[in-house]
Amino acid sequence: MKTLVAIVNEDLKTMFFEGKALEALASFSEYVMYEDTGAAFSSEGLSEVIGDYDACITSWGSPFFTGQVLERTEKLKFIGHTAGSATAVVDEAAYDKGITVVTANIELAKATAEAAVALIMAGAWDLLGYSQRFKRGEWSNNNRDTVMGIGHQTIGLIGYGEISRNVINYLKGFPVTIKLASRYCSEEEAAELGVTLCPLEELLQTCQIISLHSSLTQSTVGMIGRKELALIQDGALFVNTARGKIVDEQALIEELQAGRFFAAIDVYHREPVPADHPLLQLENALCLPHIGGFATKYKRGMSDFVVENLRSFSKGNRPIGSVSREEYRRMTSSTI
Repeated sequence: MKTLVAIVNEDLKTMFFEGKALEALASFSEYVMYEDTGAAFSSEGLSEVIGDYDACITSWGSPFFTGQVLERTEKLKFIGHTAGSATAVVDEAAYDKGITVVTANIELAKATAEAAVALIMAGAWDLLGYSQRFKRGEWSNNNRDTVMGIGHQTIGLIGYGEISRNVINYLKGFPVTIKLASRYCSEEEAAELGVTLCPLEELLQTCQIISLHSSLTQSTVGMIGRKELALIQDGALFVNTARGKIVDEQALIEELQAGRFFAAIDVYHREPVPADHPLLQLENALCLPHIGGFATKYKRGMSDFVVENLRSFSKGNRPIGSVSREEYRRMTSSTI
């Protein structure tokens, strides 16, 4: 087996392929780092060399497997993406070629779920507000102050996938009621998870804490619009670690400027966010610079996950991280 590692960013190579992941790959496959091929780091360059390889490992910023590139894949049977959504690196035509597509989404989702729970905790405890007031010289008032907290709240999750499944698992230690709005979760699965399925409108109206976990697709752009935001309870907490464009950002800004509810946000319509962005001026919005997948063990572990999937594939097994065509179509799109 011959594997092309199509990652040239030095930070990513250091994170993923300095150490045991590369050693593990070398134990069962000949590998070539992309820069050693002499090809331009582009789809055109990839098409010139890809015909020599049985497998390719990619990550953020790797050349895209266009239809034209895929036409040159005489031997290629495996694309392993050391990141989340496969749509960022390969065209759906890969399935017509019989190529197995694997991502490290299972690992990355654990980190993003941790971030979501951290934002739920931070928002429910008004950590931003107390920190800001403390730095202005104000102390808490034990005779007056309370916070929302997590215990005995109704938490609504919008979207069902790896991230929301992990969020549900992480929240099991709290005495909470969890509602889920998704057409992809059956009643039987919901019962096993200990959550209640409900329509989106009901979730928005009845949950004190709302966390968004939908993929960004053509059908979910602007899904949380002005009408949906208006349904959120006064004093509630809205958390977004999914994608900014799922939410009408201007409508969200207006609701927050009115002081109706609070938000904890990690994703935006435009990234990086300009320093004068209105969300950054609001005291009831905790804003982070898209750090949801940053947990060290999970982020660095994505390369180990992809390499082990490739090893399993080389032995004739179905990789646990493989993405079906249906799952591919539901993944966040990198072109929206």
